Amino acid sequence: MVDPEEAKGVKIPLCMLASGDENPEDVEKFKDNLNVDKRVETFKDQVHGWMAARGDLKDERVKSEYERGYGILLDFYHKHL
Repeated sequence: MVDPEEAKGVKIPLCMLASGDENPEDVEKFKDNLNVDKRVETFKDQVHGWMAARGDLKDERVKSEYERGYGILLDFYHKHL
């Protein structure tokens, strides 16, 4: 799901909150290929789409990580927008 080569074309700050479904090596290579301000973190116990329609917010762990993820995004946006 993550193509490390695509990171080379990124020209703006990027925040990537990967799930445990993403290949950890690809996420790390993607991060290494970014030449912009970035925040890259993997939420290893979350499924792809956990911050969107696939997150089961009835599960306290998912809800907690969902809230933490959106906090990270808000901080990133405040810094860069």
